[in-house]
Amino acid sequence: MRPISTPKRLSPKKEVPKPDSKPVKIGLEGGGCPLGTVPIRRTSKDDLIRAKLHSEMYASKIDRPAGTHSAVAGTTTKIDYDGVGGTLNVWNLPAKAPQYTSGRIKIKNGDESLETGWTVNPGLYGDSRTRMYIYTNAGQLHCFNTQCGGYVQVRKDLPVDMVLEPVSTYGGEQYSKTFSIYQDVANGNWWLKLNDNRTDIGFWPKQIFTNLGDTATDADWGGEVFSPPDVPSPGMGSGHVLKLDTRYDAYSVHTNLVVNNTIMNPDDLIPIADVNNFTVSNRGDVGGDVHYLILYGGPGGVTGN
Repeated sequence: MRPISTPKRLSPKKEVPKPDSKPVKIGLEGGGCPLGTVPIRRTSKDDLIRAKLHSEMYASKIDRPAGTHSAVAGTTTKIDYDGVGGTLNVWNLPAKAPQYTSGRIKIKNGDESLETGWTVNPGLYGDSRTRMYIYTNAGQLHCFNTQCGGYVQVRKDLPVDMVLEPVSTYGGEQYSKTFSIYQDVANGNWWLKLNDNRTDIGFWPKQIFTNLGDTATDADWGGEVFSPPDVPSPGMGSGHVLKLDTRYDAYSVHTNLVVNNTIMNPDDLIPIADVNNFTVSNRGDVGGDVHYLILYGGPGGVTGN
C-alpha cells in the first residue's frame, strides 16, 4: 500500500548533504521479511512486562508522567498543518530503565499527537542501543511502536524499532536520519517516512483519530527525557550545554512543515523548555546544507516533577 497524495517537494529527491553528517545505516539484514509480511518485534515474557509498565506509565493521553522533561521549538500560529519533518543527528546517552532520552519530531491537534525520532529506552527495548521509535496518541490508543495497534506497517525491511547505528560523537563524526510524518490529503491517513526520498514505512488510518483525522494544529522539534522524580535524569541530545555548533549539539536540520500539501520552512517557532538543565535554540534558516536549524540538549541530573 502507498499514499495516494504526497506533499510537493521543495528539495531534491535523493539524500541531500547535512552539516558534517553521514546517514545512519538502517534496514534488516538480507532484505527483510518474506514478500507479503512485515517486521514485528518477537515478544518475550520480559517484553510483555516492559510493555505493561509503559502502558501504565502513559495511560493518560493528556498528562505526561512525573519526571518527564522536554526542550523543543514549537509552532505558535494556529493554522492547519499537513505534516512535519526534520533531519536529526543521532546520539547514545546512558539511561537505566525506566529512564529514556529521545530526539523527536511531533505533530498534534488537541489531545491527539504522533511522534517519531530516536531514543535510548532500556525499559522499552531491554537494551541501551539507540533505536527508532514512534508514539501514538489517538483516541483510546496511547503507546510506543506497535504495542497498542493503530499503526499499520508496510515496509518489510524497516521496522519502527530498528537500531540506529553508528551514532554521533561529541565534537567528532555526526550521523543523522531524516524523519517525517505527513497526511495523505486524499484520504486523511498519516504516513511515517524516512530519508529525503520519503521512504514509506507505514501509516496511521484516519479512522483511529478524533482530531488528527482532519488536520494538525501544532508541531515541535527537540528532545525529551524521563526519569522517576527521585532519580537524576539522563542527559538530553549530546548531553552537554549547547555550544551553538552542529559538531557538538543535537540538532534538527532541514526542519520543515507541510502546509496546503507543500513542504516549507517554519516561520513562527518559539523555544519551550521546562527546566534549566535543558535548552533549545531556534536558529532559523541559516542556508547552505543546513537550511532551518534547531539545536537542543543539556546535561542530566534533573530530579523532581
